[in-house]
Amino acid sequence: MDTFTDSGELYNIKNQFYTNQFQKVISYTLDQFSPESQLKVLEFQIRSTIALEQDASELIEYGKVQFSDEDQLFELLTVWNDLMTFGMDDSTYFQDIQQAEFELQAVLTAIYLVQFEKDIDQAIDFLNSYVNESKNVYEIEPFLILMQLYLIRGNYTLSDKLFNNLKRFPDIKDNIIYQIIESWMLSIKGESDNINNSFYFYDELLSTGLDDDESCKFKILSILFVLTIQLKHYPEAQELLKQIDSLKVKPNGDFIANKITFEYLTQGNQESINLLLQELEKVDPEHQYLVDLQERNSIFNEIVTKYHV
Repeated sequence: MDTFTDSGELYNIKNQFYTNQFQKVISYTLDQFSPESQLKVLEFQIRSTIALEQDASELIEYGKVQFSDEDQLFELLTVWNDLMTFGMDDSTYFQDIQQAEFELQAVLTAIYLVQFEKDIDQAIDFLNSYVNESKNVYEIEPFLILMQLYLIRGNYTLSDKLFNNLKRFPDIKDNIIYQIIESWMLSIKGESDNINNSFYFYDELLSTGLDDDESCKFKILSILFVLTIQLKHYPEAQELLKQIDSLKVKPNGDFIANKITFEYLTQGNQESINLLLQELEKVDPEHQYLVDLQERNSIFNEIVTKYHV
């Protein structure tokens, strides 16, 4: 789509995909869209199916038949589906990619490098190489992943530079990817007005009707929980926490880490904190919170040893 503006028949499904409303994405049928849009719709549906931890093999095989000229795309989606559904195998598809040839290949390879190779710096270099070489200036999903990685690294100088560059693109402010990135930057900048604007963005998403998609509801409520903590609205954060805990969704490491932070901020008891730490170790033993905690404990132990009489 040669425009930054999100409009036309792909508007809803694109917004739903990038805001994790995967159940809604897979609920469409291809005949609801024009032939020109059906390939992109199918891509969103395959990726959504995989994100929901379901096997997308049937959709991929259907795509191979219906779009026989898209061998590269469906080879990539096949490898990604096998990897995410069945785990690591003997395939060297992602290891063999030195330079991405198209947008989705750049995005999924970067995610692979982070998730499976644990190499954020290589993923950043890989995406920057693609962005700098890409002939299609309207491909902005790589910027979404790149911004995430900058923020994970705590490199706010580069994230701010990237955001300022995006703001210069024509009609970009109507694009859902830009709006998501903007919400991140507002929360990072802090101050009540910025955080509130970010909060309203996700609160509006919550009002779109997510009762049939608990996974998406969990993600959005988790973000609202963090933003409410930033605003120091602790009673409201507690209410959000109750809503999240009522969902039948397995908590991820980030959410558990944020619960630990909330316990500390609200002077929770140490027993609760210890239980949450144990849960985090089971769910995500390599989570950055645990890494940071171990480093702090090591420093403390060194100090104690140094001054021990």
